[in-house]
Amino acid sequence: MTQYLIGIDAGTTGCKACVFDTQGNMLARDYRAYPSYYPHPGYVEQSPDDMVPAVFDTCRAAVEKSGIRPQDVAGLSMSTQGSVIAMMDKHDELIRPFVSWQDIRGGREAIAWILDRIPRSEFYRITGDPLGLLFSVTKYLWLKQNEPENWARTVKLLDQQDYFLRLLGADGYFTDSATASRTGMMDIDEGVWSDRLHDLLGMPLDLRPEILSEPGRVMTRLGSDVAERMGLVAGTPVGMSTFDQNCNTFGSGAVESGAAVMVMGTFGSCFIVSDESIRDPDMTLVVKPNFGMGNYTIEAFSNTCASAYRWYHDVFGDSEQAAAAVSGRNSYDVINDQIASVAPGADGVTFLPYLQGASGAKINDRARGMFLGMRLGTTKPAMARAVMEGVSFEMYDIVRAELAAGIQLDGIRLTGGAANSPLWCQMMADITQRPISVLKSSETGCLGAAMYAGLAVGAYASPHDAAAQAVQLTRTFTPDPTRFDVYQAAHRRFDEAYEALDGKIF
Repeated sequence: MTQYLIGIDAGTTGCKACVFDTQGNMLARDYRAYPSYYPHPGYVEQSPDDMVPAVFDTCRAAVEKSGIRPQDVAGLSMSTQGSVIAMMDKHDELIRPFVSWQDIRGGREAIAWILDRIPRSEFYRITGDPLGLLFSVTKYLWLKQNEPENWARTVKLLDQQDYFLRLLGADGYFTDSATASRTGMMDIDEGVWSDRLHDLLGMPLDLRPEILSEPGRVMTRLGSDVAERMGLVAGTPVGMSTFDQNCNTFGSGAVESGAAVMVMGTFGSCFIVSDESIRDPDMTLVVKPNFGMGNYTIEAFSNTCASAYRWYHDVFGDSEQAAAAVSGRNSYDVINDQIASVAPGADGVTFLPYLQGASGAKINDRARGMFLGMRLGTTKPAMARAVMEGVSFEMYDIVRAELAAGIQLDGIRLTGGAANSPLWCQMMADITQRPISVLKSSETGCLGAAMYAGLAVGAYASPHDAAAQAVQLTRTFTPDPTRFDVYQAAHRRFDEAYEALDGKIF
């Protein structure tokens, strides 16, 4: 009898649930959107009142769509957001809304406070975090200083992996090594919470969940009430998983040193797997555990990435959305057709995609999005192309930083929303001048979570076995050398625009 695995991805803009067989074939998918809240400039929060029903409903709907029997589900795991703060009280209740990874409260003041007490080089050596604004450490400091009543009531500081494990019935508080590293307060080489950094912030270690470094562990089995809401049977195993970027890495088959995965979704990043815990001499690249693989990933990231393209779609795409509604097409495909009608270089228009600060190869919380180079003859398709190119250039900056640090990078496996666009895949191949491969499953976050569930229930003998069975490449985009020069010129404009604004407007 065939058994199935479920991966649930509780992402930033919504929740997806997918049902897979053990060969990585997706039987069904469901998605439910939920909002983020922006109470003040730079603040980004989310509510479990929006997220938890979506987690349950997507799972139930995916199981129903798949046509399988709920009792044939061997196990499930969750992919969650990283660098999210959940402050829990003594009654195991959330004290305030989740503080999102996109939130940049604390800003430069928090970074300066930390660097007055520990050299940046020492902080980077311990945590693998370049001390930007994405990891949780600066937000912890802000919360402690600005919400003292909430801080005093907090008995556990969780991330979303730990929060949802507890919600699904885990007996105790547990997190994985990759999620823990995203706090910016873990000693990544030792695999433990850093005493020094917790002492520095005045945070007792008993606020923390236990860190697990190995997958293949059943954390709980669903109780009858939760199982019913999820469309499953009581006793369904829940496996230890990790946050979304590591699930994407696993779901893309990046288990061995030298493998590279670029994620271009709401969040953007390029991960290269390394057997060594390498530190970047320029201290711009993030180093963290590759959960369960016995190695590390070296990376940098974009706060917004494809969110910038979604922003353009939502703010400027009314006519394209109306045209799509009439024709039955996807509105993003309508915009992509416009982009394809404009030559590389976007007719001289440059877009800086830093709508929530810069956090990749450039780290600047005051950076903001900007169009430059428009003329009276500038068209809307040219501006749309500039947005796609600007996001791509930010990702290319990450690749350049990784190459400059001496890390070997050949082909890249692309996942996230951009991987669904042949136009964007070819653009990334031409800009990076490296082959871009896409995978059979575009839902690599859900697949990675399902593969972690498979390890927990014994469906796979090892992470390498899981990758060999469940991950398949379907297409590779080869760089077009005739476009290299024009993209290099456009990238120079991109860099020069940022440099001209850095320290002045930003």
